[in-house]
Amino acid sequence: MNCKNCKNRVVGKYCSNCGQKSTIDRINFTNVLNEVSESLFQINRGFFYTIRELFVRPGSSLNEYLTGKRKSHFKPFAYVLTLSTVYFLITQITNQNTWMDDTITGWMNGVSGQNSEFEMPNIANWFAKNYAYSSLLLLPVFSLASYISFRKFGKNYLEHIVVNSYITGHQAIIYSLFAILGISIEHEIIELLSLLLAITYTIWTFNQLFMDGNRIKSILRTILTYILYLIFSLGLLMLLAGITEL
Repeated sequence: MNCKNCKNRVVGKYCSNCGQKSTIDRINFTNVLNEVSESLFQINRGFFYTIRELFVRPGSSLNEYLTGKRKSHFKPFAYVLTLSTVYFLITQITNQNTWMDDTITGWMNGVSGQNSEFEMPNIANWFAKNYAYSSLLLLPVFSLASYISFRKFGKNYLEHIVVNSYITGHQAIIYSLFAILGISIEHEIIELLSLLLAITYTIWTFNQLFMDGNRIKSILRTILTYILYLIFSLGLLMLLAGITEL
């Protein structure tokens, strides 16, 4: 049997060349729980390798991860938490809002309309002010949207969660760079460009990961993913706001 990570011949439970386990299962509930525990309580290697791979060939790299080449990669949940926290800290240091803060605040202001007595629900305020945790908590929602949009490609729901953990973490790098740029260029176009670039990155990644030879369909499926994500997120936010205000 050959190692799924480095292709070296394996005898026993671990590869003598790279150290990865000889048996690597498809992403399922059990190994997702293991990923979470390792991400939160262990120091993982491969951070800069993962950043480089996701900049150069994101979809191809993630496909390799799903099929077993995992030893060199930073753990997915540690990746999104680490980079989302970095982005949040940068916005705090530079006295800026995260894109999520601006989006939720803007949406709530639109809901309030002319009602001067309207107050933002506590749960909405929490999501707006805790970007790193909000990103992690909303991952299942975005992953449900991408799972529905790309269901024909055979990836299970938990595999979508892993993929979107890496995408969300990498998008935080984009937001961080634009937040730094925003120090010297104070204009709303900076935030808009960062959002457009983040969405473009998702389109590029999904196009590589879910290859069927039709880029237009891939783009349309990604757009559908964001539409469903918006609907699901707003519905969830309204539901949680209603529950917490009871």
